[in-house]
Amino acid sequence: MRASAPAPGPLATALPILRAGGAVLWTAAELALVEVRMRRRGGDPAAQEAIFDDEMRRWARGLLRIGGVRVHPHAIPPRPSGARLVVANHRTALDIPVLLSLFGGSVLSRDDIAGWPVLGYAARRAQTIFVDRDSAQSGLKAIRAIREQLQRGRTVSVFPEGTTSAGDALLPFSAGAFAAARGLEVEVVAVGLAYPPGTEYTEASFVDHMKNATSRRRLDVEVCCGAPRPLQGRHTKVAGELAGEVAGLVQEARARANAR
Repeated sequence: MRASAPAPGPLATALPILRAGGAVLWTAAELALVEVRMRRRGGDPAAQEAIFDDEMRRWARGLLRIGGVRVHPHAIPPRPSGARLVVANHRTALDIPVLLSLFGGSVLSRDDIAGWPVLGYAARRAQTIFVDRDSAQSGLKAIRAIREQLQRGRTVSVFPEGTTSAGDALLPFSAGAFAAARGLEVEVVAVGLAYPPGTEYTEASFVDHMKNATSRRRLDVEVCCGAPRPLQGRHTKVAGELAGEVAGLVQEARARANAR
């Protein structure tokens, strides 16, 4: 897998700064464009939501290109006709634009991002569901928000491990997102992500993590998907089943990464 180490010398220092600036400019331009497109469609909520979803996929793809990230997707299912819950392992902040670029919809994210200038506004505008992992009240609010979006037929991507970690072994899955979907007609798609070792979010601060991830000339990520299936059964049982499926897809993604 390419770019498993930072770029050498001054380039490793300059790249994160240049890419951060590019990400802010790209986000501002994309927000302006989507507002123009939505105004042209008038007051049709369905048309406006479709436009916004398309633009958010485009925005995420642009962020990844700016960051030097190459996504290698495998078995990505077509867009659903109704609600979809995407369930993935969590290794880096880059997981969010990776999943947005492939699936659109909304993601579950750490709450401090909401306050960031420009990027935070874009995240709020994209109906990101924010959660403070240390707050039970915030967790319950996030579960209600996931359910509300699924009831509207949207796609929601979640990371049931609840935090990032290094390596390919999964942490236990929380069942909250699956409880949110209880009784709804929702299809679930399991996803396994594999990055070069050393790019996972293990640093003390988010800024340090992003410096590490974006100091590479190129970063390849393998994305393997399971077949869409109905989300049925008790949420605790579903959590265990999906943890096993995601673990298998992570191993498949790692094998593809090693062969690249």
